[in-house]
Parts: sequence; structure tokens; C-alpha cells
Amino acid sequence: MTDQSSLNSPNSHRGAARILWLSPSDTVLLFSLSGESREQPQTGDGLRRQISPALVFSISSAFPYFSRDLNGCGSFFGGSMSKKGFVFPEIPSLISKDSDKPNWSLCIGAGVSYPLFPDWFELAAKLLNKSFKTDLFSKESLKATEFSPDTLIQIAKNESQLDSVAFENLMSETLYQNFREKVDPDDWASISAFLENNQPLLFKNEQKVFKKYQETLLKQTTSYVLAEAIFHSIDKNIAPKSILSFNAEPLLFSILNSFSLDKKTDKTHTVPKRLFNKVLNSTSNQNDKRIQFYFCHGLLPLSEKSDIHTFSTQKLVFSELEYLNLTNNAFSWQANTFINHCLTQHIFFVGTSLTDPNMRRWLGLTHQNRLNEMQSQEKNVTESTQHYWLNLIPENEEQIKMTEASVAHLGVRVIWLQKWSQAGTAIEKALGIYEKTKALKKPSQKTLKRTPTSKKGYPKTTSKTRANNKNIKESK
Repeated sequence: MTDQSSLNSPNSHRGAARILWLSPSDTVLLFSLSGESREQPQTGDGLRRQISPALVFSISSAFPYFSRDLNGCGSFFGGSMSKKGFVFPEIPSLISKDSDKPNWSLCIGAGVSYPLFPDWFELAAKLLNKSFKTDLFSKESLKATEFSPDTLIQIAKNESQLDSVAFENLMSETLYQNFREKVDPDDWASISAFLENNQPLLFKNEQKVFKKYQETLLKQTTSYVLAEAIFHSIDKNIAPKSILSFNAEPLLFSILNSFSLDKKTDKTHTVPKRLFNKVLNSTSNQNDKRIQFYFCHGLLPLSEKSDIHTFSTQKLVFSELEYLNLTNNAFSWQANTFINHCLTQHIFFVGTSLTDPNMRRWLGLTHQNRLNEMQSQEKNVTESTQHYWLNLIPENEEQIKMTEASVAHLGVRVIWLQKWSQAGTAIEKALGIYEKTKALKKPSQKTLKRTPTSKKGYPKTTSKTRANNKNIKESK
């Protein structure tokens, strides 16, 4: 459960982590979920510095100590120095077919579906209002509390006193509420059928209804521009190996399927190929000729009548209890899937705040493993960037530096955007496949009046000129 809207939120942490102020002789206490703490005396220049709770939690989870040198720069034992992010549009080609790891994957959070779908604080507010039968809870008021979205959803579940299936249906109803209200009621049955399907070729009629909203509602989301970039990468033979979704809805998956139905496989054959596999668990069909689309945090059903093969509630990670269960399971399907991708591919993170403790733990472990392996071959290696995080650039320079430093020890480098509509182009630039399209200029009036010429460059003869020439000959 991660979304871009919670980035740098002072309340996006979990457990007992708190804001820490550093000054000379301060002792920094880093609290872990188990309540254990370690302490390390600090020395410095006396400047008080506020450390993000999410960052403190990550450090305490992955590394024993955090220290600050005399220049006031944070460093991690076992971590890496932060690198400056790339700022759009100055994004170099970062991945090519000739690199050591030509494979790449996309990892998405709730931000790619916003504003058609709510972010996590909005979802939590709506669930709390329904559970407590009030309208007092709002996104802003919840951000001001000490609770993270998964804790707030757990509170809503506890208060509702609903069983797991009933609460899942309530979450689904709440998650799709905004989308459903924005479309024609007569179209919703077809739209929901296309959203749920595993085989788009069998749902061509439903796709026609879904497509009605593609250039309006769906185009407002980051998922739309990501889908365009993915198909461009397919055309250039550098398609993603897979897509990792931490969302419980299939918006990007459905847009990709809709695009694939419109795409001709070649000039003579008009039947589109099935390009993507919906992967809900380890037993899902994973045809290696298709791009795997993993739903790492499960997938909610759209209704109580949904086919059991179209969703996965066993893998849902919404509430705090579900998060804790995943944390305690070192060999979960989600952990193995994510870690395998971190080890073998470049990952572009979009629409995620990267404050999810599990995700950060997995990134930290795989990055440290990569450094250890590289150091065994070349001892001078101290840092390495393997993954990239697309994010909106803050106005504050210190916040930029802090955000870049918050993922340096995870092997992640930031790609800064001015707006989310640039996300697709940013990925194309990073893949080295971006093509600047030139707008066709309308011919000027001067051009339109130009004397027509033949292929050899001589003026063409018209009926008028031929008549004039004939009159001249007769007069002679």
C-alpha cells in the first residue's frame, strides 16, 4: 500500500518511529517495530535537523546505526552516498539492450490511478466515515494524526465488526465509487466486466464501451501515459519483463489490454495477440511469451458475483494486521517476487511514495547483496544505482536533497518530473527510445500560390498557358 501523495508526509511512518532532532551531544534513539532501540552518540555542528519518520524507520529496520559527520551530512553504515536526481527533460539513456541487465520492469502504486481512484488516505477516510456512520473524517484530518493508512483501515475494519468477506466488499465498493459515478450507469456492467477479465480477446464488445472513456476519464491518470510508453517499448523491442502492481485495482492492466485489442500484429493479420498475463499468485499462468502483470498486494473483486479466478483476496495487504503478517513471513510470494526482480532487473517506480517498510527492507537487502558481490570482484566499489524512482520535484532544495538521500542506500536514483503527464516520456528517454514528433506546419499562402513545377523542376503547362502559346503561334 503505497502512493505518491504520502511522500514526505510527517505521518507516513509505522510503529514507534518519531521525528528526531539532532544537535551536539544528542543521543539518537532508533525504534524498531519490536520496540527495541539502539543508541549512538552524535557529534556535529550544532544545527538542528529534522529527519523524516519514514527515513528513521527505514534506517532502524535495515541498518543498526545512523551517523552524521562534521559537515552535517547523513551517512549509512553499509549504505551509499546519495546521487543527484535527473531532472526532466534532461534524462539520459539509462538502459539499453547492450547493458549488463537489459531487462527492466515497472513498479506502480496508487498514484498512477489518481484521481480516478482515491489515494490511501482518501480511501481510509471514506471507510472510517462508513464504519463510524459519520462524515467527520477527511484526508487532511487523517494526515494530521499519528496513524498510517493501513492502521486507519484496520481501525475502520475493527469498528465495522464485519467479517473479512463483507469488509472486502465494502472496500471494493468504496474504491470504485468515484469511477462508477463518472460513467453512464448503463455502461458500468460492460466496464466492470472488461476490468475483471483475464482474456481481453473474449471481451471485445465490452472493450468498445470501456474505450468510450479512454480519451476522457482514463487519460487524466498516469496509467494512460505509462501504457503509451509500454507499447512504444514493445514496438522498439525493449518491452518490460514484467509489471509489479501494489494496487488492488487493475486500471493499468485494463488500459494495456484495451490498447492491445486496437493493435495489429502485422500488416496482413488483424487479430491482436494477448500480450499480458494477470498474475495473482504462484499458481497463475505465466506464459513466458507474454509480459507478466503481478498484483503483489492482491486484487479486489468488483462485486459479490465476480469469478473467483479474476481476483485475489488472499494476497490483500490493506490493513495493519495484513501488513504485519506479510512482514513476519520471510518466504511470502510477494517477497520472493519483488526480491527476484530487484536482483535481476532495473525497476522504474511510479506512483509510489517508497515509504512501505516491506518494500524498503527488500530493496535494502538486495542492494547490499549487490554491493557485496561487486566488492568481491572490485574492492573499490562503494555505490551502485540499479533502480529509478519517478517523482514530482519539490520547490525546496533541502527537500530535494533529503528525498534523494532517503533512497540512496536502497540502490535507487530519483528522476524528477514537473508533472505526472511527463512520466511516459521520462521512461522512454531512460530507455533510449524517445522520439520527438515534429508538428506538421500548415502551408503558407505564399506557398499555395507558388507556380507548379514538373518533376524536372520546370514550370508545369496548364490549359491557360497552352491556350496563350497557341494564340502566339497563330499570330506569328
